[in-house]
Amino acid sequence: MKAYKMENQPRWDGDDRRGSPRVAGEGLINAAVIDGFGQTRSVLRHAQVVNVSGGGLAFTSEVSAEVGVTVSIRTPQVRAEPFRVQIVGSSQRGDGHCELRARLVEGAIPACLMYDW
Repeated sequence: MKAYKMENQPRWDGDDRRGSPRVAGEGLINAAVIDGFGQTRSVLRHAQVVNVSGGGLAFTSEVSAEVGVTVSIRTPQVRAEPFRVQIVGSSQRGDGHCELRARLVEGAIPACLMYDW
């Protein structure tokens, strides 16, 4: 059996993990899984923002989505351009909702989701 030497690691602060700062978000969004032609395949019901960054967002939904699918997102309360994200992670929460983590692939995250404008 090989012995491993424990080495001190510099304190991790998360800065090396993401290029854009993440902030808490709020509000409902309209989210739909789309195909390669931009047509809706399924609707992610009762989608609500958890947190947002310039590079993506996390949101909850009553319906799960597979990692790798593209999701079109619109903001129903504030007029903003729709944008598209790709699901990069999914986990089930204790309240029965699914938390989906997504990276931005087209468009821009609207300021209304970041700053409650």
